[in-house]
Amino acid sequence: MPNLNRGFSRGFTMVELILVMVIAGILAAVAVPRLIGRTSFDTRGFADQLAATVRFAQKLAVSQRRDVSVHLTANDATLCYDPIAPCAAASQAPGPGGEKPYTVTVPGGVTIAPVTVLTFDRGGRPNIAAQLDIQVNGTGTHHVLVEQETGYVHD
Repeated sequence: MPNLNRGFSRGFTMVELILVMVIAGILAAVAVPRLIGRTSFDTRGFADQLAATVRFAQKLAVSQRRDVSVHLTANDATLCYDPIAPCAAASQAPGPGGEKPYTVTVPGGVTIAPVTVLTFDRGGRPNIAAQLDIQVNGTGTHHVLVEQETGYVHD
């Protein structure tokens, strides 16, 4: 007697299983490196944080009616009232929460270039001869630009 329930059998065919495995493999090849590799996120995040720090330095110079310098090294950016590096403890500028020294530290795998001191005068104008391009290098390069005339900070 023939099997009458053959049309009602359940399960996956071999083609369906192979197709699911191929799709899972493609997703793993694309998604896993993005989830594991944080450097690109750290690079962009630090570029935004550095731009905010430079803007804060300019606003601090205007509000306190005194020069404020941003000391840029390969590993951090520190606010100081004195343009001479390294910044002495007596001339450290406070951060938005009053913390001294106000330093933003570069995450691992990320660097800043150029190493320089950027000073804003009491009017918020920078002491640069041309537009300053601060490069945040990690996975890719992000730019924090400071305009010569106005001190406008953008990326």
